[in-house]
Amino acid sequence: MGAHIGMAWTVFYNFLVSFTDTCDIKRSSSLSGVHTNNAINAKRIGSYTKDSKATSISTEWQDHQKQTRDVCSTYNDKNAADGTIHEPPCTYSFMVNRMTSISKATDVDRKIKEILVSVSGWQAEGYPIRQPRAGWYAKVEDASFSLKVEATMDTKFVTILSMKSYGDNFKGTKLAIEFRTLRASGENDRAMHEITGYHTTKTSIHVPHKFELPNGGVKKGESVLVDVRLVSGSYFKIAGLAFCRY
Repeated sequence: MGAHIGMAWTVFYNFLVSFTDTCDIKRSSSLSGVHTNNAINAKRIGSYTKDSKATSISTEWQDHQKQTRDVCSTYNDKNAADGTIHEPPCTYSFMVNRMTSISKATDVDRKIKEILVSVSGWQAEGYPIRQPRAGWYAKVEDASFSLKVEATMDTKFVTILSMKSYGDNFKGTKLAIEFRTLRASGENDRAMHEITGYHTTKTSIHVPHKFELPNGGVKKGESVLVDVRLVSGSYFKIAGLAFCRY
């Protein structure tokens, strides 16, 4: 039991650091985005003493949030106060989570439309807390959509966060994804991948699938086209997308 608690806390703590000690959620996977002010890092939150009250930890979180905003206000889009270069790792990204700005169906719809070219049978729906949770859903056979992402930096990897579940509606589900690069040189490539949505474990989980774009991906100013089709089954859920440098 102690080992399980220790592992759970280690994982949870690292999520806390990403969400609370990072100046820009877009940089949460980049070490350069995490501030190093030890006076206000997350590990100092939560101590309980004889003088603590029921509202103490909540107050600490609020103070921490304000102090973090003050520290991060010294950063701009390119340079930290100490001259260190800070660049987001991704051309485009989102993950459905109450701790990000994407937690409702309207948020998902707004974000996906930034890169959406065409869609048939997919739609944003769901809620922040109650079921079904917010996401990008297909609920008909042969549902498809296409995306075009214009790279704002060298982009080499695409990650798709999708649900795997044991429910009958997930049995046999398979998503086909085709990536196409549009390079200035005209030397373009294609790559095909598949994601399944069913597993036998009696719980539903979200699984990240990371794909490397062919031949080094694209450079800043070039584009990635993505065609997605539900080739088997009639139900699927996507809860995040990321087009990144690494």
